[in-house]
Amino acid sequence: MIIRQATKNDLSQLLTVEETCFTEDRLTRRSFKHFLSSATAWVQVVEEHNRIHGYSITLFRKGTCLSRLYSLAVLPQYRGKKLAEQLIAQSEQYAIDQGCIFLRLEVRTDNQAAITLYQRLNFRTFGHISHYYADGCNAIRMEKTLIRHVTKTPKALPYYKQSTEFTCGPSALMIAMKSLEPATTMDILEELQIWREATTVFMLAGHGGCSPFGLALSAWKRGFKVQLYASSDEVPFVDSVRDKEKKAIVSQIHHDFVNQIEQTDIEVNYQALTADKLLEHIQDGMVAITLISTWQFNRHKIPHWIAVTHADEEYVYLSDPEPDEEMMHTGTDNIAVPVRGSDFSQIASYGKKRQKYTLLISL
Repeated sequence: MIIRQATKNDLSQLLTVEETCFTEDRLTRRSFKHFLSSATAWVQVVEEHNRIHGYSITLFRKGTCLSRLYSLAVLPQYRGKKLAEQLIAQSEQYAIDQGCIFLRLEVRTDNQAAITLYQRLNFRTFGHISHYYADGCNAIRMEKTLIRHVTKTPKALPYYKQSTEFTCGPSALMIAMKSLEPATTMDILEELQIWREATTVFMLAGHGGCSPFGLALSAWKRGFKVQLYASSDEVPFVDSVRDKEKKAIVSQIHHDFVNQIEQTDIEVNYQALTADKLLEHIQDGMVAITLISTWQFNRHKIPHWIAVTHADEEYVYLSDPEPDEEMMHTGTDNIAVPVRGSDFSQIASYGKKRQKYTLLISL
């Protein structure tokens, strides 16, 4: 009996294993084809005499140090032979070889056999998902630390998936606020309210996202202490607006935000926040939301807001409100995602001028 990487020639047998092992939430032929050809998925099978008895799929988030055991199946007649343990061990080693520090998974709350197996293999619970499966069953989020001396993911970290393509700023801010104050509301009405407060208005012909200065005001209005680091005092994102009249309006909105901030105790620092200073603030109990470019993750040069709930000497752990659903990512792939500090310094800027904005909030 051997374990090897799967190929497209295994597709029919993989589907047979899937249909035998699961009655709901089954992977389709199309899904298997996607995983077998994806650079961020690793499919392996356990085989004997050219017959596949089980498989596992491990996913990776490009640009991060995170992996997830997406699916694991062993035919009923071959269970009890430690095939699942061997598949998981191989997944762990492959993840380590890719530079990952965590292997995560999701499991049904009523699948006690699987939960017991994962616990025996040193996976720990760090969260829950309500009504996750097709039949309404809840899921447990579990994680195994693959290397020593890294910060374990705090339990019950809040997560919010943005409802629109343009509300990453409000969604990241809600994640940050709720991690400090559990009574914080996270729903679409609050998401859109913050967007209305902080947006730079134009969308199809311009930026249309949220200003760091507008987000700072939104956090302050909700009772949080706020510090804002901006790499310059220029109008954010105005370069993305071509029309002169619209540029002027975006500038007016920005200056109105600045004038409002001057009437508050919000601290504005016109300098880029260094990695060392970010770590210092996080260790002091603050939570950050930071503007990044998504190029390193998906090869799209798009400005995007994420939350940073914790950090250590080597890694920054970011929570991204926009899962890449085409890559089968869920919130489990987007909560406290470990990124090397040196890599984070590269992604935490946007545009030709490398604009950098970080908002720090505390109680």
